[in-house]
Amino acid sequence: MLKRFVPNELLNMPISWWSACYVCVKWLDVWCDMFRVNFGVREGSVFSFFALYLDDLAKSCDRARNVFIILYADDILLLAPF
Repeated sequence: MLKRFVPNELLNMPISWWSACYVCVKWLDVWCDMFRVNFGVREGSVFSFFALYLDDLAKSCDRARNVFIILYADDILLLAPF
């Protein structure tokens, strides 16, 4: 993200947000107690930055070398000859 010139202030925001992440789970009509999430990113979070990390990989795919990538949400399909 630094090579894309994202300001440090903006980089600090998700770190602060993730450091105090608590969730609960609902099963039918019952909610569990709140618990802390110590790793990962919540599904669908705008802070997942998935596309930024994969941007270089996607740009390196080349039809002439028969290397293709399909990106959808947080899934990857990479096709390449072996």
